[in-house]
Amino acid sequence: MLGSHSQAFYVGEINKMFHDEPVPCRLCEEKKRKCPFFHDVVQTKPRNIHELIFARSGNSLIIDNSKTIAWSKKIVPEGRFQVKYIHLLRDPRAIAYSLQLRDRPADIADWIHKNYEIRNFLAQNGLDYRVVTYNELAEHVDETLTTLCTWLGLVYEPSQKEYWSVEHHGAGRNGATAAFLEQHVASDERFYSDNKRTHFHDLRWKAQLDARSADTIIHHSEMQIFLEKLRLQFSENGLVKIGDRK
Repeated sequence: MLGSHSQAFYVGEINKMFHDEPVPCRLCEEKKRKCPFFHDVVQTKPRNIHELIFARSGNSLIIDNSKTIAWSKKIVPEGRFQVKYIHLLRDPRAIAYSLQLRDRPADIADWIHKNYEIRNFLAQNGLDYRVVTYNELAEHVDETLTTLCTWLGLVYEPSQKEYWSVEHHGAGRNGATAAFLEQHVASDERFYSDNKRTHFHDLRWKAQLDARSADTIIHHSEMQIFLEKLRLQFSENGLVKIGDRK
């Protein structure tokens, strides 16, 4: 939704364009056309890609959804742009359910470890960041986007909530369809198809994640310590900040 602001340009997980097997602009690939923004990305050095996109898009803000610390480290030392980070946390119960659909075990320790790495990277480098939960975005969208836009130096535009109405280039698919298009899980496909072009909160895990798995996650000692450090807690519908609405 941030990438649908009139002054922003969403590039998806742009780091994937620099893998050994580069991921192309999904939008243009599907439409069988030359991408006006990323057609020659393989000829560009990773540290220069944001400068190139600023020039080509004419926008003042780039939303980079790359999820690796290694990619962030390519940007931090440069100092050419003002960089801000959003540490977005999805409820681990929802992640466990998503893995369950794919017959993959939920690794609680791995989730905690990866999020500790992100937190430590941001804090140790003195970076400007905000912690946001999926629950906040799903249940308090106007309030959350207004706060984030103000922090980013933008005026919130209610129309940016309709992310499905904007063509997003980059290494990823537009909107919530990304999950099922890449993974081809039938139940995901049906769910996202039923909810396209609308706002929704994916709470399937509440009914379909077995109670034992949910309890194990909630009462995991290291999980409780980690959430306390981020001032987060479990609520009925997901992670929330301590003191916030449930």
